[in-house]
Amino acid sequence: MVPGVEQRHLVVRDGTRIGYQVRGRGPAVVLANGLGGTYEAFRHIYAGLPADRHTVVCWDYRGLYTSSPSADPAANTMDHHIDDLEDILAALGIDRAVHVGWSMGVQVNFEWARRHPDRLAGLMAINGTYGRPFRTVLSSQFVARAIPTLLRLIKAQAGLVGRATKVVAGSDALIGAMKRFGMVSATIDVDAFREVAGGFGTIDWRIYSDLLRRLGEHDAEDMLEQVRAPTSIVTGDRDILTPPITAERMHRAIPGSRMVVIKGGTHYTPVEYPAILQDELQRLLARVPGWTEPAATAASREA
Repeated sequence: MVPGVEQRHLVVRDGTRIGYQVRGRGPAVVLANGLGGTYEAFRHIYAGLPADRHTVVCWDYRGLYTSSPSADPAANTMDHHIDDLEDILAALGIDRAVHVGWSMGVQVNFEWARRHPDRLAGLMAINGTYGRPFRTVLSSQFVARAIPTLLRLIKAQAGLVGRATKVVAGSDALIGAMKRFGMVSATIDVDAFREVAGGFGTIDWRIYSDLLRRLGEHDAEDMLEQVRAPTSIVTGDRDILTPPITAERMHRAIPGSRMVVIKGGTHYTPVEYPAILQDELQRLLARVPGWTEPAATAASREA
């Protein structure tokens, strides 16, 4: 568990109750998670951000974990995630922050950069892409075409998928199989990964499949050359979900960006190679102008 994290809730503009987490004080770092992760996926990032020097904010996407689903099933687009983050940061009085994203969170952060370029102090993209992620999965066009059909099947059999997931999520058998197939590295923090994977046992797979479908439709490639904030891109050379070539494209397109390829890293580098991630984050923070200025904070309007 991450020490000192306070769980809060906020009713956002469309009436949805969103869960979010806050820790510390000082300049703000916003963590945008992967679609299947909670703030626990960032436990090693928290460890590199002392609570007496940084305010760290994370949140759960609508319909997942501590966030309620929206009344409108269609209200789960990328724009809705950005609206939710806007409301959370407004409640906290945070105007400018460094944004760190893992997996889906990378795409979320590019949309934040589109809407609020002046509020983006810095950007760290970990094992993610700029959009249309199904095109890169296993570097296979066949897989990309098959995924929409798979998502429809998951939605139709959500109950069965949910029961099966509760049995295997976070289990030693699952972790062992993922190691054998190269989906996670031998260096993985098993306790951290178990926390992340175990969360899948609580998921409503109808909501999850819709969120994943929306993610597959998103594309922010046009935003890359417009990013002006200091940017760090981190990938693993064994990441089959968002392969290194995706990181290279982002690196070439974003002016002045820095790229780190972790040898042996998979899609789960945040819990595989924490020291490298912590070092790269500190390098990024050192490049952010005016980072010593305190972040404004205010009382949250909780629900």
